[in-house]
Amino acid sequence: MGLQLSPPPIRRKLSSIALAFLALYSVGTNSVISAQHLPLPVQDIRTRTSSRLSLQNDGFLLQDPSASYYDRTSIHGVSLESEQSQDQEHRRYQLEELCKHLLEPSEEQDLLAEPRLIGESNAPENSTWRLWYREPAEEVEKEGFLIGNGRSQVLVGGAINVERLILSEESCWTGGPDSVSKSTFSHSEDGFEYRGGNVAESEARKQQEALQEFRSALKEQRVIRLSTPIVKTLQGDERGFGRPEAFGEVQIEEVHAFEKVENYRRELNLALGVVRVSFTVRGVEYTREHFCSNPDSICVMRITASQPKSISIKVSLKSYHDQNLEYTNIHNRLGLRAHLASNNMTIGAQVAVKPEGATGVSMSNSRQVIALGFDTVTLYYSIGTGWTSNSFPKFEDKDPHDQLVSAVDKAITMFYVDQYDKHVKDHQGLFQGFELDLGELNNTTPTDELLEAVHDHEAGDEEAYLEALMVQYGRYLLIASSRSGSLPASGRTVWSTNDGLADDSPSNGYKMNIDLQMTYWLAEGTGLGETVKPLIEYMENLLVPRGEHTATLHHGVRGWTTYTFSNIWAHTGPTSQHESFYFPAANAWLCQHAWDRYLYSQDYYFLRDHGYKLMKGAAQFWLDSLVRDHDNTTFLTSPAYSPEHGPFTEGTALDQQLIWQLFNNTLAAIAVVGERDKVFVQNLTSTLENLSPGLKIGNVGQLQEWNLDFDDPNEAHRHLAPFWAVYPGQQIFLPQNGSTGPSREELLEAAQRTLDDRGMGKTQGNLGWPKSWRAVLWARLGNGTKAYKALHLFKKYNIKHPNLLDFEEGLSGQLGLGTAIVEMIIQSQMPGQVDVLTNADSGLPERWLKAGSVQGFRTRDGHNITAVWEEAKVRSVEITATLKVADVRVRIGTLRGDKTPSEKVHVFIKGSSKPAVFTREEDTIVLTMAKGQTYLIAIDP
Repeated sequence: MGLQLSPPPIRRKLSSIALAFLALYSVGTNSVISAQHLPLPVQDIRTRTSSRLSLQNDGFLLQDPSASYYDRTSIHGVSLESEQSQDQEHRRYQLEELCKHLLEPSEEQDLLAEPRLIGESNAPENSTWRLWYREPAEEVEKEGFLIGNGRSQVLVGGAINVERLILSEESCWTGGPDSVSKSTFSHSEDGFEYRGGNVAESEARKQQEALQEFRSALKEQRVIRLSTPIVKTLQGDERGFGRPEAFGEVQIEEVHAFEKVENYRRELNLALGVVRVSFTVRGVEYTREHFCSNPDSICVMRITASQPKSISIKVSLKSYHDQNLEYTNIHNRLGLRAHLASNNMTIGAQVAVKPEGATGVSMSNSRQVIALGFDTVTLYYSIGTGWTSNSFPKFEDKDPHDQLVSAVDKAITMFYVDQYDKHVKDHQGLFQGFELDLGELNNTTPTDELLEAVHDHEAGDEEAYLEALMVQYGRYLLIASSRSGSLPASGRTVWSTNDGLADDSPSNGYKMNIDLQMTYWLAEGTGLGETVKPLIEYMENLLVPRGEHTATLHHGVRGWTTYTFSNIWAHTGPTSQHESFYFPAANAWLCQHAWDRYLYSQDYYFLRDHGYKLMKGAAQFWLDSLVRDHDNTTFLTSPAYSPEHGPFTEGTALDQQLIWQLFNNTLAAIAVVGERDKVFVQNLTSTLENLSPGLKIGNVGQLQEWNLDFDDPNEAHRHLAPFWAVYPGQQIFLPQNGSTGPSREELLEAAQRTLDDRGMGKTQGNLGWPKSWRAVLWARLGNGTKAYKALHLFKKYNIKHPNLLDFEEGLSGQLGLGTAIVEMIIQSQMPGQVDVLTNADSGLPERWLKAGSVQGFRTRDGHNITAVWEEAKVRSVEITATLKVADVRVRIGTLRGDKTPSEKVHVFIKGSSKPAVFTREEDTIVLTMAKGQTYLIAIDP
């Protein structure tokens, strides 16, 4: 798996014409045509009888082979007469001929080499958060920069002579209703209809009876292993699931290849969302800027030079899909249209080349644009497919051509500076909402060298920069890949052109027993709640309507559900994946994000119109699906399967914790928006009273993974199902008032013991997300030493590539790691509470504690927090009640057990002379705040 790119672009023998042209432009103002040649199709070029160029089949026949490239009067046999001896019309003709021959195909080809790099560039200035390198990417997937606007992502390698912009469109998927599968199931079977993994209505009764038989077997046997034949009755149909595929590329080739360049540098400025590549050739400074604009649905590349007439490039567009492929060109705008072979879905792209400079010449055909001798060239490109989420369930193919043309039309009429500013304003509106300083903000070491130094334990204090960078990089990736109107973020296999992958491969889709959810853990607390909207929209537009069919057909109940894997075609039914196909409690886990969106935003209308409807539907499913345990006392799920671990039982810790949280959240939502269905409210309340909460301690002191007590104390499984109540939930921290079960303290002790037994997540493929989850769990449990150990192991084993990305695993582990780092510094376990540096005395790195700050952290009810510390002591905490009146409990870890007298702890209301209302409970300051107020807690040294 991974990016399979074609060989480097080729260099044509006809490039000698380009050499002649470049020399022509070096002659001087008096020898250059002073008129811009507008886009002109090759077929429109006038035919002349007189020409100083003669062609043979194998290339140009040079009249003077000995002529030097730098000869001012004759270059490779092309006579460059002055304006006094040659009229402008004839010189225009010569330039047209040069372009014409550059556009002609040639069978004789050589591989194009990148130039030799000379000198060492300095670190970028005026940017704190960036990835930067002194060499172009050799392997774009592992070294290139990712830019995106939600629906489209681009990998930019920063090559010099041939830059290849590798394109990905989130809905470029095989599979779906019109798919032709290469899986073991043939789609040519009569009567096949894609149903998102669900059975046909005619098979529903049989499927529901199979489910009841399985439940009866569980009642009798208590445990059913995966190898038992009856398990197959629960597995589903993967036909038509599909997989994401790479889209294509835009190539930008220098007409005359540079042999050597000086001071090369490429950088990704996270705060701006802009890639910048710079280098110098013979004293001319070249700059290439790249960004993808969400407001304008366009991606942009701008090429500039410090000396006029220095830019001569060839631009081409390439599709990775050749079914019904056609290329077009209208007025210097390259276009393509093709269909995916597996499902005939339309894909399209538009690339406009906008050159600037009074003396340049531009010419094109359907495959490429030549721009010669310009001061600046800007590329605008947009890609899309015929897929739209609102066309469920048939997903009729809609040609994206008009939409793409409209986006490019709008872009080329704007001034570049306005476009750039519009993009940066949009990006910074999200990115600048959160800052984290772990003691080192100065970075002078290229990212690849810094990563190598970290691996070799030689990074020193700059390692703290990398750790804070991982947080901000995760936030950047969310902004680039998850915007309103797009699909949820994933990052897995989207660049792959590997035809060896199975067409119907659920493991390449959205995995909803950890991956998809972990991808969004970082969002709310760091001010990126807007990036969660695609997840909510995905649930509303695809999972709920298809998931209602799953609930009805497979379970015979109300509401909606979805199993472990889904795709852009709304797959909600079970798959046949051996160890992870069964997980209908995914609906409850996903609904936690809807409830969190309300908590962090306090948006009543979102809850009323969106969040509550999702939660109610999921709650209805479980009200109709729960069964009584053997003692007929509590409600359990059946069948229940602990993700990726098994076996089947009645009730797993994860199922029970999720449903307990869902029911509580739904009742809390009802208190806000109201509910006319009193029967639903009554059933929800009474069922919750008798629902097993999924928090049990076993006979060896472990936090049980199943309702039955058969955990293996030597188990080091990667998935941490029984710890959901620690994070991302918070159930374990709640007082167990009136409960007949174990106390909170006993549960926390059992959780720590069991998490110790689970190890650090290096088993089963050594993936990143198990380490990230462990790091955040240990942070929640107050053990900085073990949290940082998991973080260290992630850096060692899972930051594999210089660009800090791993498209094989996806974005979940990386974004989960960012969450863990934040949680090690500041937490909000529940509304009205924030914990600042509570892990300071439990093993956090000393370099973090010397001096640092966090700014813009959000509590679970939307308050905005800023904290500053020095010498391992919190010096100030600023709290703004942004959204509501509230009592806020601020727990400051460095006051714990401290003898800091009250007179050294000061509380102010910023901008007001009124005294602050607060109380102190040892390490906790309790504030009573009005909406809009900002309280400042200052602690003297």
